Amino acid sequence: MASAWQARSPPEPPGHACWNRRYSIWVGSVQFRMWRSCVLLVAAAAVPLGAQPTTRAEEIQQAREEKAQSLKPEEVTRTENFLLNLKDKKILERITAGVWGFRLKLGGLATGSGFALGPEYYRPDLLDGKLTFRSSAAVSFRTFQHYDMQASAPNLAGGRLFADVLAQHRNYPSLQYYGPGPDSAKTGRSNFRLEDTSVDFTAGVRPFRRLSAGLTGGYVMVNTGRGRDRRFASIEETYSEPATPGLVTQSDFLRGGGFLQFDYRDNPGGPRRGGNYVARYLYYSDRDAKQFSFRRFEADLQQYFPFFNERRVIVLRGNTEISDTNHGQRVPFYLQPVLGGSESLRGYRAFRFYDDNLLNFTAEYRWESFSGLDMAIFADAGKVFGDLGQFNLRDLESSVGFGFRFNVRNAVFLRIDVGFSHEGYQLWFKFNNVF
Repeated sequence: MASAWQARSPPEPPGHACWNRRYSIWVGSVQFRMWRSCVLLVAAAAVPLGAQPTTRAEEIQQAREEKAQSLKPEEVTRTENFLLNLKDKKILERITAGVWGFRLKLGGLATGSGFALGPEYYRPDLLDGKLTFRSSAAVSFRTFQHYDMQASAPNLAGGRLFADVLAQHRNYPSLQYYGPGPDSAKTGRSNFRLEDTSVDFTAGVRPFRRLSAGLTGGYVMVNTGRGRDRRFASIEETYSEPATPGLVTQSDFLRGGGFLQFDYRDNPGGPRRGGNYVARYLYYSDRDAKQFSFRRFEADLQQYFPFFNERRVIVLRGNTEISDTNHGQRVPFYLQPVLGGSESLRGYRAFRFYDDNLLNFTAEYRWESFSGLDMAIFADAGKVFGDLGQFNLRDLESSVGFGFRFNVRNAVFLRIDVGFSHEGYQLWFKFNNVF
């Protein structure tokens, strides 16, 4: 039997890309008919494959792509741009580095002296690095003056021994004085002139890398006088010798003692971890008036707690100064411990509290805002007192605030602090760390 097949289909309607087709197949004398359906291409074009997300992951990816198309460059504020220029152009490094040992000295005078600057000569490389020499002169816009000269041998005998000699002269025409004791009034503000010249020698041993012990001795000549700031009364117009010892009678002092220090900070110029513990004893011998001989014990404890890869640091400090006199002797007011200013109770005016003894606490939380700038919030508490029976945590003055720390070569170059207390607020610009 002969066999053959033939496929027949009607013409496609115009405007259709695909439609149902009928096929006829002949096998011999028998005709077989069948239908084939296809999907309209028009519908396929209307909904492209993959255009509509079918899973949560696809929805998230589509949202990311849409957001990426609308991103804009971050706008930098003027302050951020200024700080970035300081860092990128290394302006602060150029100011402090110097040329042939000569560099610019900024600050370093008593709080309240105003902006001060002057030349400084610094050579840490003499005698193949065994001798460091430094000398500077600084004068402020308020005519405060400070001159010094220092020679140090920090690594004698393979680092086991060290020695240092420092000579300095200060002439401060108007330091502030509010009266003696913790109950002094803010309205009792006066001023006095302080001029002194001193020479001190220190030598010690370093039995371990972090531990130092040594002896110190020196001589200081002191002169006080009428304050030059005419906005306030001079000290002798408001206070008398019995309440303010040393007001009328000045003297020269021979001083000497010893110290012990354990320092395991990672970087003393701008530490982020470790601690520094110092104890010091000094005896002041009145060489002229025979009225102001006394002993003083000082302790300063600092601890640094880093976290988040040392980008954030909690800093705790406690320090005290205790004075002891023989019968009939007094501590002159210009050698008394002082609270208030840029380094303690920062919400109070400079030199706000004077007395024979001091107790002070500081806590700071510091974090790196960006490279070269740290920010901080702080709390200070402390008091001065005359009787050792008041060595306790009662009746502490307090202040809180925030600040900025500009760093150069891992050390604080400029510090700006704003402190608040019940007596108001204070703004401090200093070219050193708080302690």
